[in-house]
Amino acid sequence: MRKHLYKLPAILYSILIFYLSSLPQRELPQVPIFGFDKISHFLEYLFYAMTLMLAFTKSKSTFFQKNAVVVSAVTGLLYAASDEFHQLYVAGRDCTLSDFIADAIGVIVGIYLFRKLIRYDHSGDDIIYQKTSHK
Repeated sequence: MRKHLYKLPAILYSILIFYLSSLPQRELPQVPIFGFDKISHFLEYLFYAMTLMLAFTKSKSTFFQKNAVVVSAVTGLLYAASDEFHQLYVAGRDCTLSDFIADAIGVIVGIYLFRKLIRYDHSGDDIIYQKTSHK
């Protein structure tokens, strides 16, 4: 049962992304900061990738554990592409390559950060935070 709890953040975050991308453009706050849209896409998928890595590294399946990076990347990129496609059908929203690129960079950086900050042990249930030195 405990291993299933590690999937919950990814599932909830997937629902949140879908909900936010379902909002019509007029309901979204307009932030007058240059590049804010791309930064928000980047951060949204950075955190999404981290939830995917958590879910796959703590999976019951050894296949998903051993291939968490690839499976997380493929899942994150496919979800980003489907999210952009979904926005074609939302009032005032559109599907753009630049948004997908920001999403993809977020996925890659999220996976990288997860691997750098967190060491995971396939044999146990514990996640161990890396000790970093600032030399």
